[in-house]
Amino acid sequence: MNNKVTPRQVLPIDAYTSDEWFRRERTALFGRSWMFATMVENLSAPGDYQCLSTGGPSLIVLRDEHGELRAFHNRCRHRGARLLEEGRGKLDREIACFYHRWTYDLSGRLVAVTLGREQLPDIDKSCYGLHPAKVAVWKNLIFVNPDPDAEPFEAWLADVPEKQRRWMHEPGQLHAHDPEKLVEVSNVRYRVRANWKIVVENFIDGYHLPLLHRVSLADGDFMKQKWEPEGRHVTFYRPLRSGISHNNQPLPVIEGIPPTFGLAYYWMFPNVALIETATTWSTFHVLPISPALSIVHSRVRGMPEALPRRSETAARVDSLPDHIISAEGPYSDLRVPGKKVHPLQSDNVMLEDIYACEAVQESMESGFCELGPFSKWESSLTFFQEHLLEYMRV
Repeated sequence: MNNKVTPRQVLPIDAYTSDEWFRRERTALFGRSWMFATMVENLSAPGDYQCLSTGGPSLIVLRDEHGELRAFHNRCRHRGARLLEEGRGKLDREIACFYHRWTYDLSGRLVAVTLGREQLPDIDKSCYGLHPAKVAVWKNLIFVNPDPDAEPFEAWLADVPEKQRRWMHEPGQLHAHDPEKLVEVSNVRYRVRANWKIVVENFIDGYHLPLLHRVSLADGDFMKQKWEPEGRHVTFYRPLRSGISHNNQPLPVIEGIPPTFGLAYYWMFPNVALIETATTWSTFHVLPISPALSIVHSRVRGMPEALPRRSETAARVDSLPDHIISAEGPYSDLRVPGKKVHPLQSDNVMLEDIYACEAVQESMESGFCELGPFSKWESSLTFFQEHLLEYMRV
């Protein structure tokens, strides 16, 4: 456990409830941060695009005609209208604004102004290309930053790649997890009626793990958990209890990873975790919607031979608990309990966490909330909050 951080709450209650604070985060934090966007394979061919809301400005990430990844702000240079709806799609060589039909090529250049000769005869189209954003790739993960003058991606990433490559956790581990060699087996979106920071802090809080999840995570040896800082990020590992193995699970053990591997994660500041187990590699992406509403997008990958084990009839779940927006993939049903089960009796880690996050949010909004002291296993929360304040003070 890292001992360099004194565990304490440094954010005010308003940080979790205030509309004004939330608006400031959109520009001061999410307008200047590197953030996870999507997987490389989702944008594999020219014209493939993903339009996303990162918590700050809406952005477009795409492959141009030469196969280069590009990112732009999702707004027309004429009247500022949104160009593309959120989601993935395919563009046919251009982006046309629905409003006045200004048209841009896939490199962001303004190439056509409707009725330009008659209505805007003096316009210099070279001055009105789409505003660029930064884009970068690590492994098969695409990251974006709305600020074209932001710090270099490598500086933000710090030594996480080297640590992920060399941070072997168990005897018999031959190499690090390699998501490029895995396939997606589950894609679930959750609705959480709580501030995004409460969701983040719950995720990196080691104190609640053996308590709230004493049944759902009973295989973990939490007395041996440890976290370490890496740049602005949090790295974590907790082993399995002695004698526990992930052999003979629904998903096969990942090649090169021992079945006794516990759980590691890399919390990438500000709002995504990369999670490793013996059988899975996944992203846990927290998306701010409003001061008291977040969406968690969880995408899980496993060995390619996992796919034939399940029929495609399991790819969609029709009867979802209230907190689950969508669940796709042949193994998504493993993570979705019955609709009427109480979260604390669900034996489902995510639903237990959502229940806890919403209970904290309710208290924060009551006007009578006083936060107590942090445990040593919560010093990672202080670390996260202090880095967030660095952005908010600017």
